[in-house]
Amino acid sequence: MTSPALRRRLAELWSQDALLEHASIASFSRFALQLLAVAAPPALVAGAHRAALDEIEHAKLCFRLANQYRDSPVTPGPLPMSGDVLGSLALSDIAAATVTEGCIGETLGALEASAALERAEPENVRATLEIIARDESVHAELAWSFVRWALDRGDPEVRAKVLAAFSAGSADRAKAEPPSDPDAHALAIHGRLDARALHAVRRRAWLEVVRPAAEALLGESP
Repeated sequence: MTSPALRRRLAELWSQDALLEHASIASFSRFALQLLAVAAPPALVAGAHRAALDEIEHAKLCFRLANQYRDSPVTPGPLPMSGDVLGSLALSDIAAATVTEGCIGETLGALEASAALERAEPENVRATLEIIARDESVHAELAWSFVRWALDRGDPEVRAKVLAAFSAGSADRAKAEPPSDPDAHALAIHGRLDARALHAVRRRAWLEVVRPAAEALLGESP
């Protein structure tokens, strides 16, 4: 039986993910407009729109799980918007942001969901994680494809900023391992990786997936 304290923790964790997925709807919508601004291939633009639709589904699924563990339902509120919604339209800046959010972020997200799926037990949790892992993998492929296209334009500034973004990601992986969590096993049963497990998955993903792919893309180690 799940204790009230664990239920509160699970509700908070799934609520956090739901809000992140909700924000990602806007991120991919913005990305689609940025792609249009730099005359990216239609296939990339279409992929960005599909990804935004995926994130709508992810947000709904995560909110559903959050509410499963809560006493009162949680829903998304207004998404904060600044006056400069699109951000920089320089190809170098878009490519660098895509490295951080897509090549690294979406790749890690897919592998984190896959790792959580291996340990989760409730069928609805497993179904949610399976969908997220599959879709985030496709989103990561979209990001890598765009960055490859951007690099092929031959602009030295694009290459420099892409390399810097990967290097920053490498520095993030050097953080110390978090302490053990007494709730680690219980969290894992409900599809949540504790901080130490997340750290291990992210480090392995960087060493075995992201860094080799970045080296192949750039011809040098970030």
